[in-house]
Amino acid sequence: MARPPRTGEGPAARSESRAVDLALAELERRYGLGRSLAAPGWVRERVLAILNGVAARLGVSPLAAAEQLPEDKKALEEIVGALRVGETRFYRDPIIWEAITATVLPKLPPDLPIAGLSAGCSTGEEAYTLGMILASAGRRFSVLGVDRSTAAVDAAREAVYSAEAAEQLPPALVQRYCELKGGALHVCQKLRDVVSFEVCDLVHAVPSGGFQIIFFKNVLLYLAEPAGDAVARRLAAELGPGGLLFSAASEAPRLCGAGLTPVRVNAQVTAFRAPST
Repeated sequence: MARPPRTGEGPAARSESRAVDLALAELERRYGLGRSLAAPGWVRERVLAILNGVAARLGVSPLAAAEQLPEDKKALEEIVGALRVGETRFYRDPIIWEAITATVLPKLPPDLPIAGLSAGCSTGEEAYTLGMILASAGRRFSVLGVDRSTAAVDAAREAVYSAEAAEQLPPALVQRYCELKGGALHVCQKLRDVVSFEVCDLVHAVPSGGFQIIFFKNVLLYLAEPAGDAVARRLAAELGPGGLLFSAASEAPRLCGAGLTPVRVNAQVTAFRAPST
């Protein structure tokens, strides 16, 4: 839905608003990134910033640049990259990691190899954190991280981060699974051997599973309801017996609306399973 013009908004501002609406409509058509969830101001600001840059390169107005997006794949990819989840860190949302360690893992058969998935993994911190948790629990496991951004996946595979990225990571995990070199944090090789990454556009396909743990956090922010809800259902369908999908707390109502079954892990954490049949 297009944003209605504000009272007193001038022609230039209305033209910019129209340009952003056109860009978001094309993103929804191509990738499932949605206009209906693009109301937050920061989304529109990022899209407009990219359009302004494209317009400057082409010597046209932002509106003309937006009108040319169906034939300008490079500009579209630039916008999608700007809308990626940019803020991620190790051990984000500690209550979820604590719930997995204390409640989820003890309920899974001890001889079961655990398959984990970080869907929308960005630069890999979440996937590596899951690997640390599973390794510390003495479990056999593999973790897959997927993201539609090639640049993010390349960074995840490199596994080199700023020291600040691990501020929430328990010191014992830092000591066991990371090395500090030249002021940068390097994930150790033994963990990198069991945590892998692939480029994957979740709107078009989800990894085949039998997953016991799936993280699907802060991705729905960028996906309109038809596409995003379908992705959530397809991911939940790839859970193995006893498997759980974890989201951001703010996304829980939407996952319930998509038909996923909420599972109370503990007093603070709710996860999800495939829709009840």
